Amino acid sequence: MYAVAGESQAHNDIAANVNEVLRPKARAKGCRYAFHDMQTWVKALNRYYYPDVAISCADEPSAHEIHQPCFILEVLPPSTADKDRREKLEAYFRIPTLKTYALVSQEEKRVEVYQRTRWNVVWSEVVNDGGFEVPCLGETLALEQVYAGLDVAEVRE
Repeated sequence: MYAVAGESQAHNDIAANVNEVLRPKARAKGCRYAFHDMQTWVKALNRYYYPDVAISCADEPSAHEIHQPCFILEVLPPSTADKDRREKLEAYFRIPTLKTYALVSQEEKRVEVYQRTRWNVVWSEVVNDGGFEVPCLGETLALEQVYAGLDVAEVRE
């Protein structure tokens, strides 16, 4: 067990923005949408995590946890960013159903996207504008939606 500081307002607002956009779309497709305190189980490691957003379009065996997510999103607090990029990335992609893992910055308009392909996992980055695919929903999540109403710095290249 680890002590974790509470979320920042930006973290909370980003998660709320994503929820407003994706939750109704997941429900319309008959998918399960979980956020914050819902466990996601990594069977291969016999370990649980609590992602900010998890979507499963599979027949889940438990009402208390997600076993077969197709999409996971984490809002990156500086204190856990390394864990999210390393430990969780490796763990989540041990789940065979996972197609996309997205890491959303709170400090600048940047989303790191990891997509499973037939042969490997491909990394891409979306900065300042544009969007990224949520394949299991057949939707694109725009950075404009993710950062709506927030004063987050643009990435200077």
